[in-house]
Amino acid sequence: MDQSEVLDRLREELEIPFFNGSIEEREYTEEEYQKIKADLVQYFDDYVRNVEN
Repeated sequence: MDQSEVLDRLREELEIPFFNGSIEEREYTEEEYQKIKADLVQYFDDYVRNVEN
């Protein structure tokens, strides 16, 4: 999948419709996509959620 497909999938699966992350423009495998998604969720838990508490 390409850059736009990765971003579209992240927006849909993580329910963040206005997400506009910056990732390299190239083809991504399913494993790479899952890693990007896991890293984004971890970032949210580590930095965003901690600010809320």
